[in-house]
Formats: sequence, C-alpha cells, structure tokens
Amino acid sequence: MLEAAQFQKAFGTMLASPDAVTDPAVRRALMVHRNTASKAARDALVANYPVVAALVGEDAFAACASSYVEAKPPREARLCLYGDHFPAFVDAWTTFAEAPYLGAVASVERLVIEALFAADAPVLDPAAVAAGLDAEAPLLRHPATRTAKTLMPAASLWLAHQPDAAPDALETIVWGPELILITRPEDAVEVRIIDTAARAFLAGSTLADAATRAAGEGGDVATIFASLLGAGAFAAQDQQGEIQ
Repeated sequence: MLEAAQFQKAFGTMLASPDAVTDPAVRRALMVHRNTASKAARDALVANYPVVAALVGEDAFAACASSYVEAKPPREARLCLYGDHFPAFVDAWTTFAEAPYLGAVASVERLVIEALFAADAPVLDPAAVAAGLDAEAPLLRHPATRTAKTLMPAASLWLAHQPDAAPDALETIVWGPELILITRPEDAVEVRIIDTAARAFLAGSTLADAATRAAGEGGDVATIFASLLGAGAFAAQDQQGEIQ
C-alpha cells in the first residue's frame, strides 16, 4: 500500500499527464476527473472575480480563466480562495492589452476575497475611544483591513458594478490613481476610496503617530479617525498582530 503522500504525488502526476497512462480505462477516468476539476476551478474564478468577468464578457473571461487554470491549477480544496495570482495573469493577458485597468480591478477583487475570509477579531469600539484611548498604545489594523494604491480607478470600477451602484456610476468615474481601503465591518466587505491623509493615518503605529501623520497631510484628524472607526479598520487594543 502506498503512503498517502506517495499516492497523492502519483495521482497528481497522472492527472497532469493523463495521455501517458497506458490503461485506457484509467486514462478515461483521469480525463473525466481533470475536466470536472478544471470546470470547478474556472467557475471559482468567475465567482471570485465577477467584476472582471462583467467587464470583459463571458467568452473572453472563459478563455483567460482556462489558460490560468492550466498554468496554475488549484493546490488546495478551498476554491473560495483560488486565484491569488490571477490579477498579474490578467495584467499580462495579451487579449486584454487595450484595457490596462483590468489587472488593477482584479487586484481589488483579490483584496475583497482576502478581507472576506480574514480572521475574526473585535473592532476598536468608538465607546472605548470616548472612554479614553491610550494615545501611545499600538494602533492595530483589523485582520480584514486591506489598503492599496492603483494607477487606475479600480475601486470606482468595482463600486460601479455593485447592486447598490447609481445608474450612471460608470459615466461619472474620474480616470486616475486611487487610494483604496477595504474593510469588513459587521461581516460585510466594504470598499472605499480614501485620500492621502487617511492613508497616512492608517500608517501610524499609535494613535498619536497616526494623528501626526494625517495632520502632516493636511487632514482633519478627528473626522478621519471617526470615518476609519466606522469602517471597522482597527482591531480592539487587546488584539495582537497586524495584517496589511
């Protein structure tokens, strides 16, 4: 009997090259399994990158997704997390060369996935701030908090494809770089466009440091802090660690 690891390695080798298997019955079974697994992976990419799929259309996305699955097949069973290299793949996909914003949109969608499945942790409660937050204590991001800077209006494009978007959302997009904040308050992922002062505040190691950084960018510190608290950007002070 093969050990589990040996069996998995042997099976993976056969699955990668089913034509090399001499037994026709086994070869057919491998092809069925491979096709089923490939379709599941492609479906996962559609689910994980719905805005990119909507922007390029079903056929174009299917072609790109099929090539990605061939190049980078899933390595774990959780397909909800599949496609971590897909943004770079989209950015390099020749067919999409005339739409250079697609890679940036895909990168936002990847961060949305990461935020959705990030660890749970209590958020910093405004009531705790009102009761007297230690300005020199570590100011920690919530595990679901993500930030990004894109050269294209990737967040605006993502937001324009959400169910609550205004009918003219696409027509009102301002084309240029964006600073983006992604959080998960109350278990719902939110994508926001922020300014340099808010980004500077988020870079602070303590509340005092964050306030100094934001003020240096000309920001209203109180307004910025209140907005970030409402977004659930910070973890309660007894939480350890930081994820960017």
